[in-house]
Amino acid sequence: MRRFLPALLLLSACSTVRPAPATDVGHLDCRNAGEPAVVFIAGASRGAADWDAVRAALDPDVRTCAWEPPHSGPRTAGSDTRLLLDALKGQAKRWVLVGHSYGGLVVRVASATEPDALAGAVFVDSVHEDLFDPAQAAPVSERQHIDWVRSFRDATSVELPHGVPVLALVADHRGEPGWEENLASQIKLVTGGAPGEVEVVERTGHHIPRDRPDAIAAAVRRLLAVH
Repeated sequence: MRRFLPALLLLSACSTVRPAPATDVGHLDCRNAGEPAVVFIAGASRGAADWDAVRAALDPDVRTCAWEPPHSGPRTAGSDTRLLLDALKGQAKRWVLVGHSYGGLVVRVASATEPDALAGAVFVDSVHEDLFDPAQAAPVSERQHIDWVRSFRDATSVELPHGVPVLALVADHRGEPGWEENLASQIKLVTGGAPGEVEVVERTGHHIPRDRPDAIAAAVRRLLAVH
């Protein structure tokens, strides 16, 4: 079953793709002070603004950073991770990574790349390889910048976050076809967490940052309280 993959993965596209300009490296919007910083990573074709309501719901003494990715492609979870970690230099010594959808793949690669800096991770209805069919993935185009096949390869070649608090927030599709498979995939994301927890977020679709920013803010506060 692949009921819960975002539609973007399944769209067809055929336009010619130009390589990303060398200056198109994305940027990081950081606010407030403190450690660890909470770093927000949006889904495919989304950006830092997705997290505005979540950031506003957090206490002003929590340092937050929202990643605005490059606006051209091709991009992969590995390439986005390298740019994100470069942008984080000097911004914080430790961080909690929060990734929605495709952003969950970036969380996985970044966690494995800088494990000593990882204070925790929150997966927000993350995509997962168990529900991914490479034959149905949208090709990279002017409108669709993600190389999904390479991104899943990047994420599955490293270990999941472990030894730190890990939460997975899941959109509430209970009773719909594919629900059990989707829930099982989210449980796998938190198996190495200390603790590792899955929460089904009521009254939400796949875009939890828009539908329930309060639930994400509450999950971040709960994770920070562990430290």
